[in-house]
Amino acid sequence: MPTYDFKCKDCDKDFTVQVSIKDKSKVVCPQCGSKEISQRFNRLNIGGISAGGGGSSCSGGSCSSCSGCH
Repeated sequence: MPTYDFKCKDCDKDFTVQVSIKDKSKVVCPQCGSKEISQRFNRLNIGGISAGGGGSSCSGGSCSSCSGCH
């Protein structure tokens, strides 16, 4: 099941939810219960392995455009 990162527009909480694609529209903020949330695209999670969140998955060259090498 995919993992998605969200940010609540009402209380500003960042949270991560593991939910099916068809149920993604039903996600609410766990802190305030708001449906006013936006999806954040700041990492890739495939099969439980995260990339782009500070790992050393750089394939070489310049890291200026790579978010995973910071």
